[in-house]
Amino acid sequence: MIYNKVRVSFSIIGNFVDLLVHNEQRIKNMLLDYEIQSKVDTMPNQVEVKSLLFTKKNISIRFLPVRIDYVYSYTNPDNDLDIIYQSALEFFTLFSEIFPDFGGNRIAVLTEGFINNTNNQAIRIFTDQMNFSKCFGECNELSFKINVPVERMEKLNSVINLSMGSAKNNKTQEEIKVLLLVIDVNTYQENQQVRFFPNNFKADFADLLSITKQRMVEVEKYA
Repeated sequence: MIYNKVRVSFSIIGNFVDLLVHNEQRIKNMLLDYEIQSKVDTMPNQVEVKSLLFTKKNISIRFLPVRIDYVYSYTNPDNDLDIIYQSALEFFTLFSEIFPDFGGNRIAVLTEGFINNTNNQAIRIFTDQMNFSKCFGECNELSFKINVPVERMEKLNSVINLSMGSAKNNKTQEEIKVLLLVIDVNTYQENQQVRFFPNNFKADFADLLSITKQRMVEVEKYA
């Protein structure tokens, strides 16, 4: 089986309402070579905020009231995660030069991919290797979520989420059964202190990136 990588995102999570309300044009000027889309969101306090989505080739950058996401979609499954990380670093470094005072209270690295599950082949391999078949017998559905918290620069969630799904072959337009697999490494929600600033991106995301790589190795061992 092959683990097909789809996308990876680097996110700073927090309150970015003031950034969007008062700096829309400055954000647009920062990303002039990107295509832009916008959407008006109404916050719980009835304040209207315009979210911004910038896209260029396989990169999208989302400015939302509660987060900033740098999303890289794989064009080649062999694309190196360190190169993708460097691309995200360049964006957040630019952002920090223009908006040095905006930060968040959480950060996350999310990777998404899938494994071909035609004829339930992937399910059989997973359940055999994890001894589920021995315990429960052959199955035709599989989904689970595992969180292995780790202590690094602070407490981190380290989540692997597997679920049933489908994917379409872009060349043949054929839809196939797959297992969707998400690796989500993020800081604990309980700590709401604003402490993650884009100018410290390299240090803040180092542990998250390291754990993501470790989880990907573990996943590919079974895939």
